[in-house]
Amino acid sequence: MNNQTVIQRPIYTSSACWHEVPFDKVQLTYELGRFLDERINIEAFGSGLKGVWFVALIMLPEQKRHTNEIIFHRKAKLLEIFWRMDYEKVMAATLPEFKEYLANFFIEVFYVASEQKKIKEFDMVGLIETLAKSITDWSASEKSVPQAQ
Repeated sequence: MNNQTVIQRPIYTSSACWHEVPFDKVQLTYELGRFLDERINIEAFGSGLKGVWFVALIMLPEQKRHTNEIIFHRKAKLLEIFWRMDYEKVMAATLPEFKEYLANFFIEVFYVASEQKKIKEFDMVGLIETLAKSITDWSASEKSVPQAQ
């Protein structure tokens, strides 16, 4: 990742995944970020963080190229999180089950990030609590589950 990145959306989520992962599950990883970005103002929690990039890694267990990583770019005030989901669990889950797993996974990993990266002038606990409240609404919503066409 290039730390000269310009933050276009303060909360951005995506996935890096194996090609067998169904598109509707991949799409949900993007929709999570859009949902949160519309509802949460990161700057309300302090000046130490301006953006979060969260990438759910959905890879076969034997694939070791992508590993869990949390990077904080102080100059850009950008937190990047790359974290592996349980591939078998993702593949076995129905779309609503995956959505709930993704929501819980996102919050769990934010707790890990808050322990590993202490960001000055930023209320990470407040952000996590707000994310958790918003993400509960998202995971319960039928609207944001892609419909088969």
